[in-house]
Amino acid sequence: MEEHPTNDVQIRYFVACPRSGSTLLMRIFAESPGCGIITSRLMLTKAAAVGAPPRPDYSILQNPTNHEVVQRASGDGKRILICKGELGSDTKKGECSYPLLPAPSEYAAVRPVLLMRDPIRVFDSWKKMGWTDVQSLIDVLNNLFRMLKQAEPGIISCLLYEQLAQQPRREIERVCSHWGIPFSDAMLNFTVPFGSSFLYMDPAEQATDCKHQPPELFSTAKINSTIVENVPYHGLVTNDEKAIIEENIGGLYLACWRDHAVELGDILAEKLWIGFDLDDTLHEFRRASSAASNKVLEAMHERYSISFAVLKSQYSEVLQTSTSNAFSDGKSSSEYRRDRFLAVTSHFSLPLEHGDPFLTQLLNLYETTLKQSLELKSGALNLLRAIKHLGKKVVIITEGPQDAQEWTAENLGISPYVDFLATTNHFKVSKTDGLFAKVLGTLGITPSEIAYVGDNEHRDIIPAVAAGVFSFYFAEGLNCNLERYPPRINTLNKLEHILSRHIKRIQQEA
Repeated sequence: MEEHPTNDVQIRYFVACPRSGSTLLMRIFAESPGCGIITSRLMLTKAAAVGAPPRPDYSILQNPTNHEVVQRASGDGKRILICKGELGSDTKKGECSYPLLPAPSEYAAVRPVLLMRDPIRVFDSWKKMGWTDVQSLIDVLNNLFRMLKQAEPGIISCLLYEQLAQQPRREIERVCSHWGIPFSDAMLNFTVPFGSSFLYMDPAEQATDCKHQPPELFSTAKINSTIVENVPYHGLVTNDEKAIIEENIGGLYLACWRDHAVELGDILAEKLWIGFDLDDTLHEFRRASSAASNKVLEAMHERYSISFAVLKSQYSEVLQTSTSNAFSDGKSSSEYRRDRFLAVTSHFSLPLEHGDPFLTQLLNLYETTLKQSLELKSGALNLLRAIKHLGKKVVIITEGPQDAQEWTAENLGISPYVDFLATTNHFKVSKTDGLFAKVLGTLGITPSEIAYVGDNEHRDIIPAVAAGVFSFYFAEGLNCNLERYPPRINTLNKLEHILSRHIKRIQQEA
Protein backbone atom coordinates (compact mmCIF):
# COMPACT_ATOMS: atom_id res chain seq x y z
CA MET A 1 0.00 0.00 0.00
CA GLU A 2 1.10 3.56 -0.66
CA GLU A 3 2.88 5.38 2.17
CA HIS A 4 1.51 8.63 3.61
CA PRO A 5 4.27 11.19 2.95
CA THR A 6 4.31 14.92 3.62
CA ASN A 7 7.71 16.21 2.57
CA ASP A 8 8.97 12.66 3.22
CA VAL A 9 7.24 12.34 6.63
CA GLN A 10 6.03 8.79 7.14
CA ILE A 11 3.49 7.80 9.76
CA ARG A 12 4.08 4.82 12.04
CA TYR A 13 1.74 3.51 14.72
CA PHE A 14 2.13 1.54 17.87
CA VAL A 15 -0.94 0.45 19.77
CA ALA A 16 -1.19 -0.46 23.43
CA CYS A 17 -3.30 -0.93 26.48
CA PRO A 18 -2.73 1.80 29.09
CA ARG A 19 0.12 1.00 31.54
CA SER A 20 1.72 -1.48 29.13
CA GLY A 21 4.97 0.42 28.62
CA SER A 22 3.90 2.84 25.89
CA THR A 23 5.68 5.77 27.58
CA LEU A 24 8.91 3.76 27.62
CA LEU A 25 8.60 3.12 23.89
CA MET A 26 7.99 6.81 23.24
CA ARG A 27 11.06 7.74 25.23
CA ILE A 28 13.22 5.28 23.31
CA PHE A 29 12.24 6.69 19.92
CA ALA A 30 12.46 10.26 21.18
CA GLU A 31 16.23 9.64 21.23
CA SER A 32 16.17 9.27 17.43
CA PRO A 33 16.59 12.75 15.86
CA GLY A 34 14.52 11.88 12.83
CA CYS A 35 11.45 10.79 14.83
CA GLY A 36 8.60 12.95 15.99
CA ILE A 37 6.45 11.47 18.76
CA ILE A 38 2.76 12.12 19.26
CA THR A 39 1.81 11.38 22.84
CA SER A 40 -1.95 11.75 22.58
CA ARG A 41 -4.46 9.12 21.62
CA LEU A 42 -4.80 10.82 18.27
CA MET A 43 -7.51 8.47 17.09
CA LEU A 44 -9.78 9.35 20.00
CA THR A 45 -11.62 12.65 19.88
CA LYS A 46 -14.11 14.13 22.30
CA ALA A 47 -17.65 12.83 22.26
CA ALA A 48 -20.03 14.46 19.84
CA ALA A 49 -22.42 15.31 22.67
CA VAL A 50 -22.41 15.32 26.42
CA GLY A 51 -22.67 11.75 27.67
CA ALA A 52 -22.07 10.21 24.27
CA PRO A 53 -19.19 7.76 23.84
CA PRO A 54 -15.96 8.99 22.25
CA ARG A 55 -15.51 8.50 18.55
CA PRO A 56 -12.34 7.81 16.59
CA ASP A 57 -10.74 10.41 14.35
CA TYR A 58 -8.92 8.98 11.33
CA SER A 59 -8.04 12.28 9.68
CA ILE A 60 -4.30 11.79 10.09
CA LEU A 61 -4.58 8.68 7.93
CA GLN A 62 -7.18 9.93 5.49
CA ASN A 63 -5.56 13.29 4.73
CA PRO A 64 -2.06 13.32 6.21
CA THR A 65 -0.70 16.08 3.97
CA ASN A 66 -3.03 18.67 5.48
CA HIS A 67 -2.91 17.41 9.04
CA GLU A 68 -1.51 19.98 11.47
CA VAL A 69 0.65 17.52 13.41
CA VAL A 70 2.16 16.06 10.24
CA GLN A 71 2.94 19.53 8.98
CA ARG A 72 4.54 20.45 12.30
CA ALA A 73 6.70 17.32 12.21
CA SER A 74 7.76 18.18 8.67
CA GLY A 75 8.64 21.72 9.73
CA ASP A 76 10.77 20.33 12.56
CA GLY A 77 12.73 18.21 10.10
CA LYS A 78 11.22 14.89 11.21
CA ARG A 79 11.06 12.09 8.69
CA ILE A 80 9.08 9.66 10.85
CA LEU A 81 5.99 10.53 12.86
CA ILE A 82 5.26 7.90 15.52
CA CYS A 83 1.72 7.92 16.87
CA LYS A 84 0.68 6.27 20.11
CA GLY A 85 -2.64 4.56 19.60
CA GLU A 86 -3.74 3.83 23.14
CA LEU A 87 -7.16 2.77 24.29
CA GLY A 88 -8.74 3.96 27.52
CA SER A 89 -9.39 2.24 30.83
CA ASP A 90 -13.16 2.59 31.19
CA THR A 91 -15.55 0.46 29.16
CA LYS A 92 -18.54 2.47 30.38
CA LYS A 93 -17.13 5.57 28.70
CA GLY A 94 -16.66 3.72 25.42
CA GLU A 95 -12.86 3.93 25.59
CA CYS A 96 -11.96 0.27 25.29
CA SER A 97 -13.53 -1.17 22.16
CA TYR A 98 -13.41 1.47 19.42
CA PRO A 99 -11.33 0.50 16.33
CA LEU A 100 -7.83 1.96 16.41
CA LEU A 101 -7.71 1.85 12.64
CA PRO A 102 -10.72 1.95 10.28
CA ALA A 103 -9.89 -1.32 8.50
CA PRO A 104 -7.09 -3.86 8.14
CA SER A 105 -6.35 -2.29 4.76
CA GLU A 106 -4.92 0.71 6.65
CA TYR A 107 -2.41 -1.38 8.56
CA ALA A 108 0.18 -1.64 5.80
CA ALA A 109 0.45 2.14 5.58
CA VAL A 110 1.41 2.67 9.22
CA ARG A 111 3.01 -0.73 9.99
CA PRO A 112 1.50 -1.07 13.48
CA VAL A 113 3.47 -2.44 16.38
CA LEU A 114 1.29 -4.05 19.03
CA LEU A 115 2.86 -3.51 22.44
CA MET A 116 1.69 -6.29 24.73
CA ARG A 117 2.36 -6.72 28.46
CA ASP A 118 1.34 -9.43 30.91
CA PRO A 119 -2.29 -8.55 31.84
CA ILE A 120 -1.62 -9.35 35.51
CA ARG A 121 1.12 -6.71 35.70
CA VAL A 122 -1.01 -4.26 33.71
CA PHE A 123 -3.93 -4.58 36.10
CA ASP A 124 -1.62 -4.27 39.09
CA SER A 125 -0.51 -0.94 37.64
CA TRP A 126 -4.12 0.03 36.89
CA LYS A 127 -5.11 -0.52 40.50
CA LYS A 128 -2.20 1.62 41.64
CA MET A 129 -3.77 4.37 39.52
CA GLY A 130 -7.21 3.72 40.99
CA TRP A 131 -8.58 1.90 37.91
CA THR A 132 -10.29 -1.18 39.29
CA ASP A 133 -12.59 -2.53 36.56
CA VAL A 134 -11.33 -5.92 35.37
CA GLN A 135 -13.85 -6.02 32.52
CA SER A 136 -12.39 -2.84 31.04
CA LEU A 137 -8.97 -4.50 30.90
CA ILE A 138 -10.46 -7.57 29.24
CA ASP A 139 -12.27 -5.42 26.66
CA VAL A 140 -9.12 -3.43 25.84
CA LEU A 141 -6.96 -6.49 25.30
CA ASN A 142 -9.59 -8.38 23.33
CA ASN A 143 -9.79 -5.36 21.04
CA LEU A 144 -6.03 -5.33 20.51
CA PHE A 145 -5.87 -9.06 19.87
CA ARG A 146 -8.75 -8.73 17.40
CA MET A 147 -6.63 -6.23 15.50
CA LEU A 148 -3.69 -8.64 15.54
CA LYS A 149 -5.87 -11.48 14.27
CA GLN A 150 -7.33 -9.43 11.40
CA ALA A 151 -3.98 -8.36 9.99
CA GLU A 152 -2.14 -10.20 7.26
CA PRO A 153 1.08 -11.95 8.39
CA GLY A 154 3.99 -9.57 8.76
CA ILE A 155 1.89 -6.39 8.70
CA ILE A 156 1.67 -6.06 12.50
CA SER A 157 4.67 -6.71 14.69
CA CYS A 158 3.92 -7.89 18.24
CA LEU A 159 6.33 -6.47 20.81
CA LEU A 160 6.31 -8.06 24.26
CA TYR A 161 7.11 -5.59 27.02
CA GLU A 162 8.81 -8.38 28.99
CA GLN A 163 11.16 -9.17 26.11
CA LEU A 164 11.82 -5.46 25.57
CA ALA A 165 12.85 -5.12 29.22
CA GLN A 166 15.07 -8.22 29.06
CA GLN A 167 16.58 -7.80 25.57
CA PRO A 168 16.12 -4.11 24.69
CA ARG A 169 18.69 -3.91 21.88
CA ARG A 170 17.36 -6.96 20.06
CA GLU A 171 13.73 -5.90 20.36
CA ILE A 172 14.23 -2.25 19.37
CA GLU A 173 16.34 -3.32 16.40
CA ARG A 174 13.42 -5.50 15.34
CA VAL A 175 10.94 -2.62 15.67
CA CYS A 176 13.27 -0.31 13.75
CA SER A 177 13.49 -2.85 10.96
CA HIS A 178 9.69 -3.14 10.85
CA TRP A 179 9.29 0.64 10.72
CA GLY A 180 12.21 1.36 8.40
CA ILE A 181 14.05 3.46 10.99
CA PRO A 182 17.85 3.37 11.49
CA PHE A 183 18.78 1.84 14.85
CA SER A 184 21.30 3.49 17.15
CA ASP A 185 22.59 2.30 20.53
CA ALA A 186 21.97 5.84 21.75
CA MET A 187 18.24 5.08 21.67
CA LEU A 188 18.67 2.86 24.74
CA ASN A 189 20.22 5.55 26.94
CA PHE A 190 17.93 8.45 27.67
CA THR A 191 19.59 11.85 27.27
CA VAL A 192 16.77 13.88 25.72
CA PRO A 193 14.73 15.53 28.54
CA PHE A 194 11.50 13.65 29.07
CA GLY A 195 8.71 15.00 26.88
CA SER A 196 10.77 17.77 25.29
CA SER A 197 10.46 16.32 21.79
CA PHE A 198 6.85 15.14 22.05
CA LEU A 199 4.28 16.71 19.74
CA TYR A 200 0.91 17.85 21.05
CA MET A 201 -2.28 18.70 19.24
CA ASP A 202 -2.68 21.98 21.16
CA PRO A 203 -1.54 23.73 24.40
CA ALA A 204 -4.55 22.40 26.30
CA GLU A 205 -3.56 18.82 25.54
CA GLN A 206 0.02 19.53 26.55
CA ALA A 207 -1.13 21.00 29.86
CA THR A 208 -3.30 17.96 30.53
CA ASP A 209 -0.45 15.58 29.71
CA CYS A 210 2.29 17.41 31.58
CA LYS A 211 0.61 19.20 34.48
CA HIS A 212 -2.63 17.53 35.43
CA GLN A 213 -1.77 13.85 35.36
CA PRO A 214 -1.10 11.90 38.59
CA PRO A 215 2.61 12.19 39.47
CA GLU A 216 3.13 8.43 39.25
CA LEU A 217 1.74 8.19 35.70
CA PHE A 218 5.11 8.52 33.93
CA SER A 219 7.34 8.02 36.98
CA THR A 220 9.35 5.03 35.73
CA ALA A 221 10.14 6.57 32.34
CA LYS A 222 10.92 9.95 33.91
CA ILE A 223 13.32 8.94 36.67
CA ASN A 224 15.39 6.31 34.87
CA SER A 225 18.08 6.98 32.29
CA THR A 226 17.79 3.56 30.69
CA ILE A 227 15.39 0.63 30.44
CA VAL A 228 14.54 -1.03 33.77
CA GLU A 229 14.07 -4.79 33.59
CA ASN A 230 11.73 -5.20 36.56
CA VAL A 231 9.64 -2.23 37.62
CA PRO A 232 8.05 -2.48 41.09
CA TYR A 233 5.14 -4.86 41.56
CA HIS A 234 2.49 -3.49 43.90
CA GLY A 235 0.79 -6.79 44.78
CA LEU A 236 -2.69 -5.30 44.39
CA VAL A 237 -4.31 -7.99 42.22
CA THR A 238 -6.40 -10.47 44.21
CA ASN A 239 -6.46 -14.19 43.46
CA ASP A 240 -10.04 -13.86 42.21
CA GLU A 241 -9.00 -11.07 39.83
CA LYS A 242 -6.03 -13.09 38.63
CA ALA A 243 -8.34 -16.02 37.87
CA ILE A 244 -10.74 -13.81 35.88
CA ILE A 245 -7.94 -12.14 33.92
CA GLU A 246 -6.13 -15.39 33.13
CA GLU A 247 -9.32 -17.19 32.16
CA ASN A 248 -10.37 -14.48 29.70
CA ILE A 249 -7.13 -13.19 28.18
CA GLY A 250 -4.24 -15.12 29.71
CA GLY A 251 -4.11 -17.57 26.85
CA LEU A 252 -3.98 -14.75 24.29
CA TYR A 253 -1.01 -13.23 26.11
CA LEU A 254 0.80 -16.60 26.27
CA ALA A 255 0.31 -16.95 22.51
CA CYS A 256 2.53 -13.89 22.06
CA TRP A 257 5.45 -15.96 23.37
CA ARG A 258 5.03 -18.21 20.34
CA ASP A 259 7.77 -20.87 20.10
CA HIS A 260 8.89 -20.37 23.70
CA ALA A 261 5.45 -21.41 25.02
CA VAL A 262 5.30 -24.31 22.57
CA GLU A 263 8.72 -25.59 23.63
CA LEU A 264 7.83 -25.45 27.32
CA GLY A 265 4.60 -27.33 26.65
CA ASP A 266 6.57 -30.06 24.88
CA ILE A 267 9.02 -30.28 27.80
CA LEU A 268 6.24 -30.62 30.37
CA ALA A 269 4.47 -33.23 28.26
CA GLU A 270 7.58 -35.43 28.34
CA LYS A 271 7.83 -35.50 32.14
CA LEU A 272 6.38 -38.36 34.19
CA TRP A 273 6.28 -36.31 37.40
CA ILE A 274 5.56 -32.64 38.09
CA GLY A 275 6.88 -31.38 41.43
CA PHE A 276 5.88 -28.37 43.49
CA ASP A 277 6.98 -26.54 46.55
CA LEU A 278 3.95 -26.10 48.83
CA ASP A 279 4.21 -22.92 50.92
CA ASP A 280 3.78 -19.76 48.81
CA THR A 281 3.80 -21.84 45.63
CA LEU A 282 0.54 -23.78 45.80
CA HIS A 283 -1.01 -21.72 48.59
CA GLU A 284 -0.81 -18.38 50.38
CA PHE A 285 1.31 -19.55 53.28
CA ARG A 286 2.64 -16.16 54.38
CA ARG A 287 -0.85 -14.70 54.62
CA ALA A 288 -2.25 -17.67 56.51
CA SER A 289 0.64 -18.06 58.95
CA SER A 290 0.72 -14.31 59.57
CA ALA A 291 -2.98 -14.30 60.39
CA ALA A 292 -2.50 -17.26 62.76
CA SER A 293 0.54 -15.82 64.54
CA ASN A 294 -1.16 -12.43 64.90
CA LYS A 295 -4.09 -14.08 66.69
CA VAL A 296 -1.67 -15.74 69.11
CA LEU A 297 0.21 -12.49 69.74
CA GLU A 298 -3.06 -10.64 70.30
CA ALA A 299 -3.97 -13.21 72.96
CA MET A 300 -0.54 -12.74 74.59
CA HIS A 301 -1.01 -8.97 74.49
CA GLU A 302 -4.39 -9.21 76.23
CA ARG A 303 -3.05 -11.55 78.92
CA TYR A 304 0.30 -9.92 79.63
CA SER A 305 -0.31 -6.26 78.60
CA ILE A 306 2.81 -6.18 76.42
CA SER A 307 2.66 -4.13 73.22
CA PHE A 308 1.53 -6.15 70.21
CA ALA A 309 4.25 -4.51 68.09
CA VAL A 310 6.95 -5.52 70.60
CA LEU A 311 5.63 -9.09 70.75
CA LYS A 312 5.50 -9.28 66.95
CA SER A 313 9.08 -8.06 66.62
CA GLN A 314 10.31 -10.68 69.07
CA TYR A 315 8.25 -13.42 67.41
CA SER A 316 9.81 -12.55 64.03
CA GLU A 317 13.26 -12.91 65.55
CA VAL A 318 12.38 -16.26 67.12
CA LEU A 319 10.82 -17.47 63.87
CA GLN A 320 13.94 -16.64 61.89
CA THR A 321 16.15 -18.53 64.33
CA SER A 322 13.87 -21.54 64.75
CA THR A 323 13.45 -22.18 61.00
CA SER A 324 17.12 -21.85 60.09
CA ASN A 325 17.49 -25.65 59.99
CA ALA A 326 14.58 -25.93 57.50
CA PHE A 327 12.67 -28.20 59.93
CA SER A 328 15.13 -31.02 59.31
CA ASP A 329 15.42 -32.08 62.98
CA GLY A 330 12.30 -34.24 62.97
CA LYS A 331 9.97 -32.43 65.41
CA SER A 332 6.21 -32.23 64.96
CA SER A 333 4.44 -29.01 64.01
CA SER A 334 2.96 -28.70 67.50
CA GLU A 335 6.42 -28.95 69.04
CA TYR A 336 7.81 -26.26 66.74
CA ARG A 337 4.93 -23.89 67.52
CA ARG A 338 5.08 -24.57 71.26
CA ASP A 339 8.81 -23.87 71.33
CA ARG A 340 8.33 -20.59 69.45
CA PHE A 341 5.61 -19.36 71.76
CA LEU A 342 7.65 -20.29 74.84
CA ALA A 343 10.71 -18.55 73.41
CA VAL A 344 8.71 -15.31 73.10
CA THR A 345 7.31 -15.43 76.61
CA SER A 346 10.68 -16.49 78.03
CA HIS A 347 12.30 -13.42 76.49
CA PHE A 348 9.97 -11.24 78.57
CA SER A 349 10.23 -13.54 81.65
CA LEU A 350 6.52 -14.30 81.48
CA PRO A 351 4.98 -17.16 83.49
CA LEU A 352 4.27 -19.68 80.72
CA GLU A 353 5.58 -23.23 80.63
CA HIS A 354 4.84 -26.77 79.44
CA GLY A 355 1.44 -28.02 80.55
CA ASP A 356 -0.02 -24.54 81.06
CA PRO A 357 -3.64 -24.43 79.79
CA PHE A 358 -2.93 -21.04 78.20
CA LEU A 359 -0.21 -22.60 76.05
CA THR A 360 -2.70 -25.22 74.85
CA GLN A 361 -5.14 -22.41 74.12
CA LEU A 362 -2.51 -20.63 72.01
CA LEU A 363 -1.72 -23.78 70.03
CA ASN A 364 -5.40 -24.38 69.31
CA LEU A 365 -5.93 -20.74 68.38
CA TYR A 366 -3.02 -20.87 65.91
CA GLU A 367 -4.28 -24.02 64.17
CA THR A 368 -7.90 -22.84 64.00
CA THR A 369 -6.94 -19.47 62.50
CA LEU A 370 -4.49 -21.10 60.10
CA LYS A 371 -7.18 -23.43 58.81
CA GLN A 372 -9.62 -20.55 58.32
CA SER A 373 -6.99 -18.53 56.44
CA LEU A 374 -5.80 -21.18 53.98
CA GLU A 375 -6.12 -20.10 50.35
CA LEU A 376 -4.86 -21.74 47.18
CA LYS A 377 -2.85 -19.70 44.71
CA SER A 378 -4.73 -18.64 41.60
CA GLY A 379 -4.75 -21.50 39.12
CA ALA A 380 -3.36 -24.12 41.51
CA LEU A 381 -6.33 -26.49 41.51
CA ASN A 382 -6.94 -26.34 37.76
CA LEU A 383 -3.24 -26.90 37.10
CA LEU A 384 -3.18 -30.00 39.30
CA ARG A 385 -6.29 -31.30 37.56
CA ALA A 386 -4.72 -30.73 34.14
CA ILE A 387 -1.58 -32.58 35.19
CA LYS A 388 -3.55 -35.58 36.45
CA HIS A 389 -5.71 -35.49 33.31
CA LEU A 390 -2.52 -36.06 31.31
CA GLY A 391 -1.79 -39.14 33.41
CA LYS A 392 1.18 -37.62 35.22
CA LYS A 393 2.08 -37.87 38.90
CA VAL A 394 2.45 -35.00 41.34
CA VAL A 395 5.02 -34.73 44.09
CA ILE A 396 5.28 -31.96 46.66
CA ILE A 397 8.85 -31.31 47.77
CA THR A 398 8.77 -28.77 50.55
CA GLU A 399 10.22 -27.56 53.81
CA GLY A 400 8.30 -27.89 57.07
CA PRO A 401 7.04 -30.57 59.45
CA GLN A 402 5.63 -33.64 57.70
CA ASP A 403 2.42 -33.68 59.74
CA ALA A 404 1.78 -29.96 59.16
CA GLN A 405 2.27 -30.18 55.40
CA GLU A 406 0.04 -33.24 55.12
CA TRP A 407 -2.58 -31.37 57.18
CA THR A 408 -2.21 -28.33 54.91
CA ALA A 409 -2.62 -30.34 51.70
CA GLU A 410 -5.68 -32.06 53.16
CA ASN A 411 -7.36 -28.82 54.25
CA LEU A 412 -6.57 -27.11 50.96
CA GLY A 413 -8.37 -29.93 49.16
CA ILE A 414 -5.40 -30.97 47.02
CA SER A 415 -4.46 -34.28 48.69
CA PRO A 416 -6.31 -36.37 46.05
CA TYR A 417 -4.00 -34.91 43.39
CA VAL A 418 -0.73 -35.53 45.27
CA ASP A 419 1.01 -38.88 44.79
CA PHE A 420 3.89 -38.20 47.17
CA LEU A 421 4.61 -35.50 49.75
CA ALA A 422 8.24 -35.09 50.74
CA THR A 423 9.40 -32.74 53.47
CA THR A 424 12.75 -31.73 54.89
CA ASN A 425 11.31 -32.88 58.22
CA HIS A 426 10.76 -36.46 57.03
CA PHE A 427 14.03 -36.84 55.11
CA LYS A 428 15.98 -34.86 57.75
CA VAL A 429 17.87 -32.89 55.11
CA SER A 430 17.25 -29.41 53.70
CA LYS A 431 16.65 -28.59 50.06
CA THR A 432 20.05 -26.97 49.81
CA ASP A 433 21.77 -30.02 51.30
CA GLY A 434 20.46 -32.77 49.03
CA LEU A 435 16.71 -33.20 49.49
CA PHE A 436 16.01 -33.33 45.74
CA ALA A 437 18.42 -36.20 45.16
CA LYS A 438 16.93 -38.15 48.07
CA VAL A 439 13.39 -37.68 46.80
CA LEU A 440 14.30 -38.77 43.27
CA GLY A 441 15.97 -41.84 44.70
CA THR A 442 12.90 -42.68 46.75
CA LEU A 443 10.63 -42.28 43.74
CA GLY A 444 13.02 -44.30 41.58
CA ILE A 445 13.22 -41.70 38.83
CA THR A 446 15.95 -39.75 37.07
CA PRO A 447 16.14 -35.93 36.95
CA SER A 448 15.01 -35.99 33.31
CA GLU A 449 11.66 -37.49 34.32
CA ILE A 450 10.50 -34.60 36.50
CA ALA A 451 9.87 -30.86 36.32
CA TYR A 452 9.67 -28.69 39.44
CA VAL A 453 7.94 -25.42 40.35
CA GLY A 454 9.06 -23.29 43.30
CA ASP A 455 8.85 -19.72 44.53
CA ASN A 456 12.23 -19.35 46.27
CA GLU A 457 15.17 -18.92 43.93
CA HIS A 458 17.80 -19.96 46.48
CA ARG A 459 15.97 -22.74 48.32
CA ASP A 460 13.93 -24.14 45.42
CA ILE A 461 15.27 -23.28 42.00
CA ILE A 462 19.04 -23.31 42.45
CA PRO A 463 19.18 -26.69 44.28
CA ALA A 464 16.62 -28.26 41.91
CA VAL A 465 18.56 -27.14 38.83
CA ALA A 466 21.80 -28.33 40.49
CA ALA A 467 20.16 -31.76 40.83
CA GLY A 468 19.44 -31.75 37.08
CA VAL A 469 15.70 -31.04 37.40
CA PHE A 470 14.01 -28.79 34.84
CA SER A 471 12.46 -26.01 36.91
CA PHE A 472 10.02 -23.12 36.72
CA TYR A 473 10.66 -20.09 38.90
CA PHE A 474 7.31 -18.92 40.30
CA ALA A 475 7.99 -15.23 41.05
CA GLU A 476 4.82 -13.21 41.55
CA GLY A 477 6.72 -9.94 41.92
CA LEU A 478 8.73 -10.22 38.69
CA ASN A 479 7.98 -10.16 34.98
CA CYS A 480 6.90 -13.34 33.30
CA ASN A 481 9.72 -14.55 31.05
CA LEU A 482 9.43 -17.79 29.09
CA GLU A 483 12.63 -17.13 27.17
CA ARG A 484 15.09 -17.33 30.08
CA TYR A 485 16.15 -20.41 32.00
CA PRO A 486 14.74 -21.26 34.38
CA PRO A 487 11.55 -19.93 32.78
CA ARG A 488 9.81 -17.46 35.06
CA ILE A 489 6.06 -17.33 35.65
CA ASN A 490 4.01 -15.15 37.98
CA THR A 491 0.79 -17.17 38.12
CA LEU A 492 0.19 -20.90 38.06
CA ASN A 493 -2.51 -20.22 35.48
CA LYS A 494 0.26 -19.64 32.97
CA LEU A 495 1.50 -23.22 33.36
CA GLU A 496 -2.04 -24.42 32.82
CA HIS A 497 -2.24 -22.35 29.62
CA ILE A 498 1.04 -23.81 28.43
CA LEU A 499 -0.23 -27.35 29.02
CA SER A 500 -3.60 -26.59 27.43
CA ARG A 501 -1.97 -25.14 24.32
CA HIS A 502 0.15 -28.28 24.01
CA ILE A 503 -2.90 -30.53 24.31
CA LYS A 504 -4.84 -28.54 21.66
CA ARG A 505 -1.89 -28.59 19.29
CA ILE A 506 -1.48 -32.36 19.60
CA GLN A 507 -5.23 -32.87 19.04
CA GLN A 508 -5.12 -30.68 15.92
CA GLU A 509 -2.14 -32.59 14.55
CA ALA A 510 -3.73 -35.98 15.22
